Amino acid sequence: MAACRPVVFNNVKREHFLAVRARIRAQADVQVLGDTGTAAGNGITAKWEYDEPSQTLTIQCLTKPFWISEGIVAAGIRDLVMGL
Repeated sequence: MAACRPVVFNNVKREHFLAVRARIRAQADVQVLGDTGTAAGNGITAKWEYDEPSQTLTIQCLTKPFWISEGIVAAGIRDLVMGL
């Protein structure tokens, strides 16, 4: 199964990134530790990279169930990050 396209967010301050990490833990019971990494939960594996100097957060779904479209995954990622 091919990975989804990365979803990139600009102008993400450290405080916002920490809030996103907390929200992911609360909603998906997945630990997002550190500025870069990979985590799995609910049938989805994703990787993230937060670059503080450029204030860029990149999240990419690496694996997902076949019945969930890439668009649904990207929308969920956007909701997690921008819904704060």
